[in-house]
Amino acid sequence: MTRYRKKSEIKRIYAKIGIFIAILAAGFAIISCILGMADRQSLKNTVQKNEDNKILYQGTAYVPRGNLETYLFAGIDDPGKVEQISEYDGSGQCDVLILLVRDRSTDQCQMLTIDRNTITPVQSLEDDGSYISTDDMQISLAHAMSLDHITRAENTVQAVSTLLSGARIDYYAMVNMGAIQTVNDLVGGVTVTIQDDFTGVDDSLKKGETVTLTGSQAEHFIRGRMTMKDDDTNQNRMARQTQYEDGFKTAFQQKCKEDNTFPLQMYHVLEDYMTTNINAKKFSRLSLLLTDGREVGRLSIDGKYGVDDSDWQTFVPDENSLEQVILTLFYEKQK
Repeated sequence: MTRYRKKSEIKRIYAKIGIFIAILAAGFAIISCILGMADRQSLKNTVQKNEDNKILYQGTAYVPRGNLETYLFAGIDDPGKVEQISEYDGSGQCDVLILLVRDRSTDQCQMLTIDRNTITPVQSLEDDGSYISTDDMQISLAHAMSLDHITRAENTVQAVSTLLSGARIDYYAMVNMGAIQTVNDLVGGVTVTIQDDFTGVDDSLKKGETVTLTGSQAEHFIRGRMTMKDDDTNQNRMARQTQYEDGFKTAFQQKCKEDNTFPLQMYHVLEDYMTTNINAKKFSRLSLLLTDGREVGRLSIDGKYGVDDSDWQTFVPDENSLEQVILTLFYEKQK
């Protein structure tokens, strides 16, 4: 355990057994911890699951939705293509996490955006992937464990599944952020309205102007945080990412109308940047569904933002909000 912690500042801070993460600075850490335990105890008293996975929540019975297919998409903090890792260098965390749940009987899709700073149980792994312990830490760190890309992906899937009370996740795609510029330009650029002060990183992104992002502009818009003068929080960056997704969807739809093989082109461009168990055919099918208006809802989890005693940003999910999201995605009211 000692050798593992010496590998990076991140692992020294978070891989601590028996200590709950200090969630909020300025005196809120202890309060949040107490409230969090109280919320979980309250939830145990209001959610009851029997042997056939039926749930009783606030007096209403829910049963698992059938015929679902789930996908986890993650943007990875790596500027290049996927390459073999020989030594841990602190990179590889998740910048973006999106879960997509598809109802195969209707092809309708729901999406859940997960804050990278969400505090949840995550497996700590040695470089060779062997298990060390499970500790509360930022969910983004799940992908920084081990030196194997598939193990990192599967560890991230496990962390998200744990957050969502053991929900099954069928497919994943972990895409290095180095793909942003290439993919952005492949769709002809993405149009957004600039709502933040980017002068610290890119003078071409002027606040209040509507811009069709190209090249490095897209990466600055999606990933910029520490250099933001107005608001450098991750929730602000997530709002920009959602705006970008909407603009990207419009541009992507137009390309698909012009050429229905465009999703295949996109997949092959992404291959060098991506670790995935989704094949090209399934990727294309899913892409066309999403451009055909099959997305019926975008969810998020409420919670408390803060910083811990080492100035790392944190997000602690509200347990009742989390439970409602799980019910919406994976359950339906018993008829």
